[in-house]
Amino acid sequence: MKPTRNKIFCYGSRRHKMLFETQLKANNFIRFNGEDILEENGKAPVRSYFCEMCGGYHVTSNPSTEVGERLNQRDHQLIETLSANRKGMNGVKDLNSSLSYDKEMEQVKVLSNSLYQRLEKIRMMLFFGQLESAEDLLDICHLDIEEIISYKLFGNGKLVTLRGKINKLFKLLELVKSVFNLSEEEQADYLSMNDLGEEADVLKTILSNVLALRKIEALLSENEFSLADNIVEGVPEKVGECRKLMATVQGDGKKKAIAKYHVWLNEQERQLKQLQPDQKTPKTQPVNQGKTIEVKKTPKKFFDKQEYKSTILSLIERLENMQKSFDEGDYDACETMLEISYFMLDELQVNDSNTAIIKNQLDRWAERILGG
Repeated sequence: MKPTRNKIFCYGSRRHKMLFETQLKANNFIRFNGEDILEENGKAPVRSYFCEMCGGYHVTSNPSTEVGERLNQRDHQLIETLSANRKGMNGVKDLNSSLSYDKEMEQVKVLSNSLYQRLEKIRMMLFFGQLESAEDLLDICHLDIEEIISYKLFGNGKLVTLRGKINKLFKLLELVKSVFNLSEEEQADYLSMNDLGEEADVLKTILSNVLALRKIEALLSENEFSLADNIVEGVPEKVGECRKLMATVQGDGKKKAIAKYHVWLNEQERQLKQLQPDQKTPKTQPVNQGKTIEVKKTPKKFFDKQEYKSTILSLIERLENMQKSFDEGDYDACETMLEISYFMLDELQVNDSNTAIIKNQLDRWAERILGG
């Protein structure tokens, strides 16, 4: 039976949560209500934990004990800090827990720098659909803010700025959730809309990124099954489509988001090279009584020498420009040229010594730019 009267506002998580007196009661709640909650909400509590702020046990759908430990540490430290401040207001000084002004200032600087870095990480997570991780980090950011405030050494202007950044990301998180809850048709309609404003453009970029990464994941998984059965039909086309999709991904953190797919693609192309010689049809094959029959050859694709020469020269030029951009520190330009070069090479559909050399050079650049 679901409890109805044990919901309280948890200061640590900054939301209403159920409070249980013992861990046994919290675990029993998960045991007897988990399936019903999963049906209603799409996710269900999976573990219980003790909350120092509330003095009891909560349940959570986040399986990460690492995030839980981090939150518990923040709660404990915040309680100690607030307790020390309260003692100070009453004229009671606790010399063992007090820090020098310089040390407190240093701690505040460390906390604020850490908070700024965390906010950047959260934004990158949102751009690539990592919503649960982003939400967990945002909860920690609120605790960071409370801890910074407790020192009373930080200017109000900076605090307002930090709170504004956190609230803006919370708002973006809720908007992303609402877009992800749309049907596939509604999402497609949303992506086709124009002139919806800056906020909508950001949402469109996030949705486009997530759909592209999901498609890449699906195509590469299909290739894995085919290659495992020594089937190459359709694999090169899917590899080419993946490279095109990767070129559409945008935003800070793109390099990290698609790095694993470059490695995956290179491995599948290596397997293709090993399997394709075994797939060639012999010109003739033996039949009974020592006779042979000729096997019909597949018509060759029309080969445009001028187009071939122009593409090869263009690819060589891009490799040279890639080196120049890399030396100048313009890694985004390098990445863009790399994606375009892979696309041009795939479209050429020629396998000879020239394309093999260029492919080798592009793979090296991929490791250098995306793997570093």
